[in-house]
Amino acid sequence: MRKKQDSFELDNEMFTPIPYYAQATPVSKTKLKSMSLLDKLEQLIQLARGSRFEDKFFKRHKSLIESTAADLELTTEEAVMLCPFISDSESSVNTREITDYFSCSPITIMRKTENLKTLMHRRYIRKQNSFHNNNPAYQLTGKAKTAFCNNQSLPIVNSVNLTAEEFMKRFNMLVREAGRANQIDEEELHYETMELLNNNPQLAIARNVNSLRVYNPDKIYLLYFCKRLVVDHQVQIPLHQLEFLASNDIEDEFPIHMNAGRHPFIREGLLELAGQDDFLSNDVFQLTDKARKLFLSEYDLPAHIEDDEDEHSNILSCKDIKPKALFYSAEDQGQINTLQHLLEDEQLQAIRERLEKANLRKGFNCLFYGGPGTGKTETALQLARMTGRDIMQVDISSIRDKWYGETEKIVKSIFENYAERVKKSKHFPILLINEADAVLSVRTSLGGNNPTLEKTENAIQNILLQAMEDIDGIMIATTNLTCNLDSAFDRRFLYKVEFHQPSVEAKTHIWQSFIPDLADDDANVLARSYNFSGGQIENIARKVMVDHLLFGGTPNLNHIEELCSKEQIAGRNANSRRPIGFRS
Repeated sequence: MRKKQDSFELDNEMFTPIPYYAQATPVSKTKLKSMSLLDKLEQLIQLARGSRFEDKFFKRHKSLIESTAADLELTTEEAVMLCPFISDSESSVNTREITDYFSCSPITIMRKTENLKTLMHRRYIRKQNSFHNNNPAYQLTGKAKTAFCNNQSLPIVNSVNLTAEEFMKRFNMLVREAGRANQIDEEELHYETMELLNNNPQLAIARNVNSLRVYNPDKIYLLYFCKRLVVDHQVQIPLHQLEFLASNDIEDEFPIHMNAGRHPFIREGLLELAGQDDFLSNDVFQLTDKARKLFLSEYDLPAHIEDDEDEHSNILSCKDIKPKALFYSAEDQGQINTLQHLLEDEQLQAIRERLEKANLRKGFNCLFYGGPGTGKTETALQLARMTGRDIMQVDISSIRDKWYGETEKIVKSIFENYAERVKKSKHFPILLINEADAVLSVRTSLGGNNPTLEKTENAIQNILLQAMEDIDGIMIATTNLTCNLDSAFDRRFLYKVEFHQPSVEAKTHIWQSFIPDLADDDANVLARSYNFSGGQIENIARKVMVDHLLFGGTPNLNHIEELCSKEQIAGRNANSRRPIGFRS
């Protein structure tokens, strides 16, 4: 009897639970064909738990494991090693937790170290910063999650022994991914950038940036300055453009130390404030000549790099402006001729020299005002084309930022960029501010319902006023209305050109310029019958062309008049609206 009891106890001690994979029915090859990558991973993470990396597990579920591995472009062991990180995708998993997941010994996981390295190299997982080097932790990357949801694997990316061009291309890709929602987070950006630096000591940019005794995030900021210069040809960088590179978990001290002038990059002469004018913002920096030689010696930089336009402006070369016939009243034509004569380079230089000798301001601010469609913007473009000047277009209404204080910075940066272009251009470019209605109106008191907004509006206007006072170039602002023009702006515009509705004679020419087949008499009838602006006539001409392409035939007066009546209704409705930004 005693002997039987001993035998029972011995059997109990030797008993081991049957793992789930051994009980589960293998997925058939037929079913695998209809499964997405996420479906396969969902099955695999259940089966891999407690599998102990046994050969029996790999043999029993061979079809599922091999199919998943093929989708991920990994070996079967690497695909299985990925399972604990997918199972707990929102948290980091340390080596002890990996051991528990597979119910295996630590020695087994130690033997799989190469698998972990491959998963990191492929960007499926990243290593977490930890003080416990004997128990490192890893986490599934955001890129891996996105790829799984899209039924895709992550591409194989080489970051070792790159050329200078490949290095910058790779960093540029990381920056673009960090700037897009949920592609990679700040930790992934920092991890991959440091790996890029560490893996390419043969490059001066990697070797010298890595040798700096600064925090790793600050190295990324410096690389960003290099990238903007090499890839985007952007010289001056406002610090607010670097905000997306910072971690949300800690207070970023980089801009604080830069603005205070005590950051090592400034002390070591690697970054400097951009520009010399007191008007320029104190948070716009650029690489010094020392930094360019130290970090960018392997890159073929143009001898003179002009600042690329920022996201709030559009640079249009005078060579890209198409000629367009414009028709004015006799009074308007005279003013336009005067401006064209002024903007011709030889004439402008002579006038500027005379103004300087007389201690008068050399910049020219012009206001084009009049009803919609009267040719204000197009006139500015044609003046630029005829006088060989590039044009920098800005729509003030499109740059209002929801964050308090940001809009003022953006407006400052626009004038800073323009000032730099003036210094570097053979012919002064024209700064064209379109639809400036709201910012040119009378400044508001701070007694309204939204004093913060009113303060912001007034701050923007003060920046514009100071910029117009200091401008050393040519600015043209367009507006539909001037009934509430602030007197401070009024006196800063040297030329104020009103664009009237075209005369009957001018409208006749406009009709025939847009519809060449139109008879003289028909053009005259349309010009006398409809008080249209040039823009409205162009709209009708486009409709005539569309109808001709769709239905054939030649344009006739009756059809055009029918289109005019519809345009007239639209015009009455539009004119009945109260203009935004102006008070009666």
